[in-house]
Amino acid sequence: MPARGRTVLVVGATGRLGVAIAKALAARGDRPLLAARDPEKLASIARSIAEGGDGARVPFVHADLTDPGAVDTLMRGIRDAGPRVDDVVLACGPFPRTPFATLRRDDLVHTLTVHAIAPLLLAHALAEDLTLAKGSVVALSDAGVTRPFTNHVAYLTAKGALQTGLRALAVELAPEVRVNVIALGIVADPEADDDPLRTHRLATRSPLGRFGTPEEVVHATLSLLDATWSTGEIWGIGR
Repeated sequence: MPARGRTVLVVGATGRLGVAIAKALAARGDRPLLAARDPEKLASIARSIAEGGDGARVPFVHADLTDPGAVDTLMRGIRDAGPRVDDVVLACGPFPRTPFATLRRDDLVHTLTVHAIAPLLLAHALAEDLTLAKGSVVALSDAGVTRPFTNHVAYLTAKGALQTGLRALAVELAPEVRVNVIALGIVADPEADDDPLRTHRLATRSPLGRFGTPEEVVHATLSLLDATWSTGEIWGIGR
C-alpha cells in the first residue's frame, strides 16, 4: 500500500462524489488538490475540508473542460499549487439527458470532450509526475456502458470512450503507473429526484433492491488507488 501524504488531483471535485472522495483522502492523510470549473464552489469545498481536518489550506484549480485550453489552464494551476501530482481521481460530470430523437452533433462533442478527451489529455500531461510517483489513475465511469439505458446516448458513448482510452493508457504507462476504472451503478441522490415511485422502481431493478451510496463509491475508489497489483481493470460495483 502506498505511503500516505500523497498529492491526489480530484477532477470533478464539486460533484457530490468528488466532494466525498476529496474529504476521505484528506481524512486519511493524503493531500487533495481540487479541480472543477466553478471557483466559488471549489473555494467553499476547500474551506470545508480544511476546517474538518488540521486546518491546512486545500489548494484548487479551475477550468471548463469544454475549453480547448482547459488542460493547459489546469496544468498552470497545478504547478502553482505544488511540485508534483502523485495520483489522479477522475470524477467528471455531467450526466446530460439526450433523447435519441433529438440527438445532435453538439451533444456528442460536448460529452466526449468533458468525459473522455480532456481527462485523457490531462493524464497525458501528468504522465511524468505519475511515473516519478509510481502513481495511480482511478476514473469513475458508468455500468450503463455495458448495460445501456435510454435517453443518454451521448453520455454513455463518452464514458465508453473514456474506459477504452484509459485501458490503452494502462498499457502505455505500465509498469510505473496504474490506471483503473470503476463502472458505477445508480448512486442515491436524494436531491436529484422528488418522485418516490420512480426512485422505488429504479431501485428494484437491482438484485440488492437499493441504490449505492457515496460512501461505497469512496471505499472502492480508495481501494483502487491502493491496489498495487491492479491496472487496466474495470471494477463494476452496483447492480
